[in-house]
Amino acid sequence: MDTRNEYQLKITINGRKLNRVIIDQHYKTKHSATVDDRKILELVKTLNNEILPIDREEDGYQYFRVEPVIIDKSPHRLVLVIYIHDDFLGVINAFRVKRRKYEKK
Repeated sequence: MDTRNEYQLKITINGRKLNRVIIDQHYKTKHSATVDDRKILELVKTLNNEILPIDREEDGYQYFRVEPVIIDKSPHRLVLVIYIHDDFLGVINAFRVKRRKYEKK
């Protein structure tokens, strides 16, 4: 699935001002019942002004895994990428994760 949808959205992550979000449609293969582009954009907005740990850096791309990102009381995982020579945040994958992992005991 090579399709990617692009949205204009101003967001700051790790001190970098980004103007676009590009969502890979890979999530639809397994998670389309619980996630769509609209929900992904809402999840991404909750990360504005956050400092996120970089999982891996390769060829100018910084990869992040962020969990839990909570919206509508449901925890999600986002797999993200920033290319250091451009102004976009890429969403590689997004899906709900089990709630019990994040519930207070």
